[in-house]
Amino acid sequence: MAGVTESAVRNYELGLRTPRPQHLEALAKALEVDPAALADYGLETSRDALEVLFRLEEGFGARPEADDGGARVVVDPAAPGAQKLDAAVRAWAAMRARRDSGEISEEEYLDWKRGFAGR
Repeated sequence: MAGVTESAVRNYELGLRTPRPQHLEALAKALEVDPAALADYGLETSRDALEVLFRLEEGFGARPEADDGGARVVVDPAAPGAQKLDAAVRAWAAMRARRDSGEISEEEYLDWKRGFAGR
């Protein structure tokens, strides 16, 4: 791990230190992930998550749907700025279905997610 000690990575993962932005970049490079993947968004409650969903509604036309089968958030591909999000969610759904069917392993699915975040 160039520029990052194994101890620094362990401390970060355990939440023992809050790294500086340049440290996050070095950690991300060492872990081969996008720096955004290491960001702490502070989502600790359903209220926090709902705020993120409200932002998706405002910025990408996401909307809630609910029926007897459960609640879900859908992306309207016709909403301004939503086409790339729609395509990304469709790709995610396809990979998730492949994992759920056993076509790919959990590790392959996680590798895909890590790689997708860096695109």
